[in-house]
Amino acid sequence: MNGQQWKKIVFIVFMMVALLVSGCGRQVDMDAPPEIVYGRDVCDRCGMIIEDARFAAAYMTTDGEARIFDDIGDMLRHQADENEEVYVYWVHDYETEAWLRGESAHYVLTSEIHTPMGYGLLAFADSGRATAFALMNHGRLLTFAELSGETSMLTSAHDHHSQDDQHHGGHSHP
Repeated sequence: MNGQQWKKIVFIVFMMVALLVSGCGRQVDMDAPPEIVYGRDVCDRCGMIIEDARFAAAYMTTDGEARIFDDIGDMLRHQADENEEVYVYWVHDYETEAWLRGESAHYVLTSEIHTPMGYGLLAFADSGRATAFALMNHGRLLTFAELSGETSMLTSAHDHHSQDDQHHGGHSHP
C-alpha cells in the first residue's frame, strides 16, 4: 500500500471511532417522551409491533432507559412486574394522539373499545372529554394513582386466553 491509501484507511478508522464515541456520549432527554416508530418498534412487554399511537405508552426509568408499549395496560403491568424505578410515564391522548404525562392524564376503562392487548384503557388530556367518553362507552373513570395502585384489576385479552388454555388443558403463552 502506498502512503495515500494508508491515509485513507486511517481517516476512515478515525471517523468510525469518532462516530461510535459521539453516539455513546449522547445525553437522553429525561423530560421528553421517547420516539416510537409506528409499524416498526416493538412493545417491551409483549413483543408486538406498536401500530397505533392512540394506545401507545412509555416510561423513562431513573437510569435513563426508555420502555415503550403498545397498550397502556402493558406499560402498567410491565412496571409492576419488573419493579423498575420510573422517572416519568407517558401516554397518548386518545383523541389527539398528543403525548401526555401519565400522572396528569384522565383515564377511561371500557370494554367497548378494543386496545391492542385488550385492556380497554384510554387516556385523555381533558377531564370533561374523558367523562363524556366514559358515559357514551360504558366506561369507568380512573386516575393514574388508581391505575398504578391496582394493576391487578387490569386484565387483557391475552390473560383471558391464557386462563382458558389452562382450564382446557392447553398450554399458556408467556
